[in-house]
Amino acid sequence: MKKNIFQYTFPALLVFLSACYTYGPIHTPYESGKRTLPPPPTKIVGTPLSKKEYLEKTYQEIKSGVPEAEVKMIEDSIKVLFPNHIVYNKKSIVPDNDYLEPLQKFASLLKKYRQTNILISGHSDSRGNEQKNRDLSRQRALQIKQVLIAQSISAARLEAWGLGSKSPIATNETEEGRKLNRRVEFVILYDDK
Repeated sequence: MKKNIFQYTFPALLVFLSACYTYGPIHTPYESGKRTLPPPPTKIVGTPLSKKEYLEKTYQEIKSGVPEAEVKMIEDSIKVLFPNHIVYNKKSIVPDNDYLEPLQKFASLLKKYRQTNILISGHSDSRGNEQKNRDLSRQRALQIKQVLIAQSISAARLEAWGLGSKSPIATNETEEGRKLNRRVEFVILYDDK
């Protein structure tokens, strides 16, 4: 009886092929939703700044970045005043000098230090009715708030109010002093959230 050569070569061929492809464990396809990925690499970051360090850094950068402003650190807040730029003529709610450029510099730094809130207080001189002065000073603060919002500062970080003539920084006996009192000030506070 004659045997077919295929009967002898096929099993040998299978042994040969299986030897060629046994180089490791068989890959099992991913099942949907059950993929296991390696953990992401750990980020290398510095130690988070404390509240005091954050405010100090903010203060230093505003002081050097906005030379037009008077910047003071007062306990746990930063007070910013633009004595030659954000001052007003009588009954005006728009500053009488070129105020947009320094305010844009200020806004760019506020964008960088997002962990702060900004209080905007409007002021007036002591002439006239105090209720009208308070309303006028509030309108001044709100107008500056709108300028900052237009510079992409979140409205949630800004609070505006008018204090009228309650907090003068100069005498109300001279026109020069009254003009300095017609102003908007900023107080920057650390946001604990």
